[in-house]
Amino acid sequence: MAARKDFIRDINPTKLAWSLVVGVARLYEFPSQWNKNEVFSLELVLQDEKGDRIHATVCKPGLELFKNRIKEHCVYSMQNFIIKLKNGKVRTTPHKYKLNFYTKTVVAVLPIETFAFNPFKFRPFHELDENGSTDGNLLFDYIGKVVGKEEVRGLITRTGDETKLITLQLEDLE
Repeated sequence: MAARKDFIRDINPTKLAWSLVVGVARLYEFPSQWNKNEVFSLELVLQDEKGDRIHATVCKPGLELFKNRIKEHCVYSMQNFIIKLKNGKVRTTPHKYKLNFYTKTVVAVLPIETFAFNPFKFRPFHELDENGSTDGNLLFDYIGKVVGKEEVRGLITRTGDETKLITLQLEDLE
């Protein structure tokens, strides 16, 4: 008998024992605000076979357990999460909730052929101008040709850190 599989669109905080088959569409490390060389959390965007996405976080206690086991653009079976209402300014997916990994979260790699996983969410160029500001900071993908760029500028973030900014001008390939 096949194990029960849940879908991302059904996730809510009523249980811990969610069982997902997902691809990792995005994976990035979030640095500590006190020590830039230290990883504070691992952030993931997970996508199921229906194309639905949800944000997931691996906080400091679970970093050693999951950091080297989860890779971007791979497919996994994942079970047992803490479900939280998404709060804060970062919205990588439109899902109302986010997943938090904890010590009882189970992750197992699956063959990439498990489902037709496409980690990219391409949008037409015209939507960049039309809808860009209404999407907040959701993640999406564009393909274009770089036809211009501004000089690299120094920038001070709101936390006082120095960084660099470059503005690129893209042209639609169509």
